[in-house]
Amino acid sequence: MYNAPIVKKSFQVLKLLVVEQRGLGVTEIAQSLCLNKSTAFGILRALEEEGYVVKDEATKKYGPGSELFSLSQLIFKRADLATIARPFLEKLGDVVDESVFLGVKEGNRVRIVDMVEARKDLKISSHIGTKIPLAAGAVGKILFSLMQDEEIVTIIRDKGLRRYTENSITNVDLFMSEIQKTRRLGYSTDFEEYIKGVRAVATPILSGSQAVGALWVVGFTSSINDEKLDLIIRQLKTSARLIGATIESQIVPMYLDNLRDSSLNPSHAATAGPL
Repeated sequence: MYNAPIVKKSFQVLKLLVVEQRGLGVTEIAQSLCLNKSTAFGILRALEEEGYVVKDEATKKYGPGSELFSLSQLIFKRADLATIARPFLEKLGDVVDESVFLGVKEGNRVRIVDMVEARKDLKISSHIGTKIPLAAGAVGKILFSLMQDEEIVTIIRDKGLRRYTENSITNVDLFMSEIQKTRRLGYSTDFEEYIKGVRAVATPILSGSQAVGALWVVGFTSSINDEKLDLIIRQLKTSARLIGATIESQIVPMYLDNLRDSSLNPSHAATAGPL
């Protein structure tokens, strides 16, 4: 099997620059990795063009670039999302008295990474780690709303719009209209579209301009009337904004520290299935 050796060497160069935490010249990189100097230079030039390494014109040495930091931020955000969000989930659950879910998009599915059950006998629950179809319920709409229309249509044509209940939206035009509405409002709703007798509201968690997950509240239709729905929407959006701001406040100092270190100086839970 062909294993793309140049790709492997490129990762070795990136790893070396990150581990060393100082500027390195082409010769030093080539010698450290047993590479031909021209090969090392070609790799560095390609990585520099993409922003993954940066060259100090005064010293002619290379170090990690902004794009590499951006990737590390995304990984950090995903890894710590559940930990950071947990107190906000608990507070939101107490205020709205419904179950609260936290999830991330994985391919064409949504994975639940954390949840807080409502403190009442009759409530909605699901297992952490459960994956649900992307085109299902409020959380699917909110994640779709962050994509380009062309990408959404491609996914829908490939996977289809499944009918879960009589309220499920299976018409592509109607679904796209719902996505446009979601973008305008900043939240999405689900009135018995995924599970009969269940109502849900979802909103994205943004850190800066990047979506790092979704937050949604789920309850039985008998519990969530229109008046309570308004309360949930307000509290949900506030909680998502605070989670995003908390992530951002932890990411920015880490990013600045990396730049400074661089020598370049640049109960009875009604388990109604996945929600």
